Amino acid sequence: MSITKSIEQLENDYWKEFDFPTGLVERCFRYRKIPIGNLTPEQLRTLISQQIGLKYLIPLSLDILKQNILTEADLYEGDLLASILSVDPSFWGQYPAIKLDMQQLILLEKGSIEQCDDASQLRQLLKKMEVFIL
Repeated sequence: MSITKSIEQLENDYWKEFDFPTGLVERCFRYRKIPIGNLTPEQLRTLISQQIGLKYLIPLSLDILKQNILTEADLYEGDLLASILSVDPSFWGQYPAIKLDMQQLILLEKGSIEQCDDASQLRQLLKKMEVFIL
């Protein structure tokens, strides 16, 4: 995989420009044109939450999460992780190696999240993590 290519290039799927019904659709349209190595955590979170380019963006996001499992994209601490944990289960069935990487990261980092001063605020994220590793 080349991080110098965009989702459009990697998938060979070029969307036509049109009158965008929402700002979210317009942002996704624009983000798909950016080389994936240049995407910010917020752009990754947005695309992943819309189920776009998952096989390329989740491994890239896992590298970021290995540095800080609670990376804050733009909304709240841990929102990049939360977007990945909300991916359609069919994706994980198609890409078991990526799922295994995700499970290993969760098992490695779960304890440190539980020890955070604000662990109570992260309770929902911890529940999603538990479900994912089952």
